[in-house]
Amino acid sequence: MVDHTQMSWKEDNVISQLHNSVDNVTMAVGQALTNPTEQSIQNAHNMIERAERSVIMALESRGELEPISSLQEKLNQSKEKLNTVH
Repeated sequence: MVDHTQMSWKEDNVISQLHNSVDNVTMAVGQALTNPTEQSIQNAHNMIERAERSVIMALESRGELEPISSLQEKLNQSKEKLNTVH
């Protein structure tokens, strides 16, 4: 018998981790926009790479769920903002 509580917890954990990654990107991009040093821009790129890996893992484990799609869109918007710094 499948333990549905365990599956639900894992799903919540995957989405929580993705949410944290995307929030970290938002903060890092904000810092890069207000203080466009090489270090802040590189930090934002590093956060974006991590968040993109989190998106891939979430999609592989959970599929195309709404929270994942909206977080992926938020990540894409942050990437576009960072591209304006260059």
